[in-house]
Amino acid sequence: MELLAALGLLDETWVVGDLGCGTGAVSATLSGAVGRVIAVDASRAMLAAAKKRLAGQDNVELRAGELEALPVEDGELDAALMVLVLHHLPSPAAALAEAARALRPGGRLVVVDMLPHDREAWRREMGHVWLGLPDAQLQAWLSEAGLQHLRTRPLPVEPGARGPSLFCTTARRPATSPKPRASRR
Repeated sequence: MELLAALGLLDETWVVGDLGCGTGAVSATLSGAVGRVIAVDASRAMLAAAKKRLAGQDNVELRAGELEALPVEDGELDAALMVLVLHHLPSPAAALAEAARALRPGGRLVVVDMLPHDREAWRREMGHVWLGLPDAQLQAWLSEAGLQHLRTRPLPVEPGARGPSLFCTTARRPATSPKPRASRR
């Protein structure tokens, strides 16, 4: 319950992307704290479940689309979250680059996903492409996407949790574009 108070840190005018929204649980939590939530998922079934969950929440807009080609304008988002989705994607780097593109200058990205694990059966049972994400690889992808101020922290294990441990990584799009380097001729 105490963690819900952290929603007070969000600006009520922000547009926040819930990228890979699934059934809309994160969008439902965010909707009362921000101006608008843009919830994106590629699965029609997930979007249908999210639509049902989010009925009556007029500031949440559901959009069908791939995370590697977001249906979001350049700089449309003040912040974005990707919660437990990257391990399902063949190209997390492309999805992170798209998230960076969709952030306004100074915008923030939060990624929550699994630490590396050895549960090979999850590939066929749950469609995992990656068995967790190594921090060094994630940091490289975020840097390649042009994001800065990267910080990763392991999340505490919840009582009764049976899955792998999770981490939270935050990153920020630079507030200003770097000046082009002078060419040396």
